[in-house]
Amino acid sequence: MSRTWCLLGAMGFILAVTGRVPMSELSGPQNKAMSLTTENFYETYRPRNHFIVTSVLGATQEDLDGGIYVQLHLKQKQSNCRRRDSLRKECKPLRNGAEFSCISCFSFHYHSHDVMSKSVSHCAQNLELTGRWDTQCREVRDEALRPMSGVYSFLLSEN
Repeated sequence: MSRTWCLLGAMGFILAVTGRVPMSELSGPQNKAMSLTTENFYETYRPRNHFIVTSVLGATQEDLDGGIYVQLHLKQKQSNCRRRDSLRKECKPLRNGAEFSCISCFSFHYHSHDVMSKSVSHCAQNLELTGRWDTQCREVRDEALRPMSGVYSFLLSEN
């Protein structure tokens, strides 16, 4: 019975959701990742119009030794509002507006939710480009798997 609880406990640390994810169900680090992805989109493409996140296609969060790993896949669509008017309530996605698929991967420090040194955030209109970003996301995840520097040496000095 204790093995079952250990397995359930280990699985509890991993939150992986595929398919459409309601934005209200995103965790704090996932919301931060969405915000950083949107900021990066505006810095990279500098669109005149405001873009609205229309759906979260996938959201993954893992608590690892070195931090919290978050991967998001979302869609953004061009709205009828200018970027500076983005807080108006009548902003709605345009029927034939530009649409971008964005994939982002972040490693956050525990407790502070500050981004660790390596992160990936890409958006593209062509979905075929998103496949090569998986390798970059794996590198971000591998970095989060490593314990923070100094932890291992501290543990050795305690023995």
